[in-house]
Amino acid sequence: MRNIQSINCLYQQVLLVGTLVLVGAGCGGGSEKEITPLTPITPITPTTPSGTLDNQFTLWLTDLSNKVILPNYQTLETKATQFSDSGKAFCQLDNAKASDLTELKVAWQELNLAWQSIQWLKIGPILQHNRNFRIQLWPDSRGYVARDVENFLLTQTTLDADAVAKSSVSGQGVPALEYLLYPATNQDSLLNASNKIKRCEVMVAVSDNVTTISGEVLEAWQATGGNYIAQVIGGTGEFTGVKDAVEEIVTNWLEQVERVKDEKMLQPFALNAPGSPSITEFYLSEQSLVSIKANVLSFQQIYSAGGGYSLEKILVEFLGQQTIAIQMNDRLTAAITATEDLSGLYAELLSSDEGRVIIDNNIQKLRELRDILSIDFIQATDINIGFNSNDGD
Repeated sequence: MRNIQSINCLYQQVLLVGTLVLVGAGCGGGSEKEITPLTPITPITPTTPSGTLDNQFTLWLTDLSNKVILPNYQTLETKATQFSDSGKAFCQLDNAKASDLTELKVAWQELNLAWQSIQWLKIGPILQHNRNFRIQLWPDSRGYVARDVENFLLTQTTLDADAVAKSSVSGQGVPALEYLLYPATNQDSLLNASNKIKRCEVMVAVSDNVTTISGEVLEAWQATGGNYIAQVIGGTGEFTGVKDAVEEIVTNWLEQVERVKDEKMLQPFALNAPGSPSITEFYLSEQSLVSIKANVLSFQQIYSAGGGYSLEKILVEFLGQQTIAIQMNDRLTAAITATEDLSGLYAELLSSDEGRVIIDNNIQKLRELRDILSIDFIQATDINIGFNSNDGD
């Protein structure tokens, strides 16, 4: 087994990507801080079971909600606000420098990583009013994000967050901001574009919209707001019971494992080099790899409930399934460790033999995690999930 606390520390390191990645002038690639190797610990010792499985699930749901979901939504709202403030400050500069734009890009990177860490969750407030798609429409094979941003730039009236919120979902979120911050040509840069004022106006309007959306989701979850957290923990409202809430969340987890494996890695990998780098999640900014790392680290957060009452504890102490618990830990650790080799530019990894071996290894580790999660784990916990593997292997 691996030290869960060490993995939680890695999770925090990825969230601090803004201080670890230096944005270059073209596509925005940079260097990353090395991830500290994990150290083994003594497995949890089984104890005498007590209560019901629903009681155990409630303990996990409580800590997952309070130690993972709420803090991640709080971070998302905070980073959205910070980027919005940074954008307004940048746009007020009379003679913005490259270093000023770099700082703004770092703020966007931090916003994106905050979103990537909670991207997996698809229940409740984030689904209402298409909020998840408004924060990020991806994949975008038809180029809707670029289309909508270009339409914003052509508007004669002043664009604000309300107008953005009423527009197509594709132009409202994180990808739209990437499109403005990392243009394909230097003549469209926020430093020297002929329509710089309009570009700043659009950027501020979109960022304010993201701030509004993230604030709405956070408020809806909080006990002092919509109190959706009570529904999740108690298995009430849209859920038929505690077990149903667990099944929905585990299904979300599995779907994200499959999405990272397929859409973020397997499809760009293609059959042969140089792959298809243009369909990666953040091709313009080269933030696809750090996003994948954040996604994979979030899987450990789900399993451990952020260091709280973990699913491992339920497997070992209540269900007596220590072997499956060991396998789950090993698969999670292997998936996280594999991401340590995802460095540099994604396009370069896709085009080189060595890089393709690294990507293929990451894909395989996610397959192995998916397999134990979708078969052994759900059988041991006696839950039903609405999940089908996409690649059938």
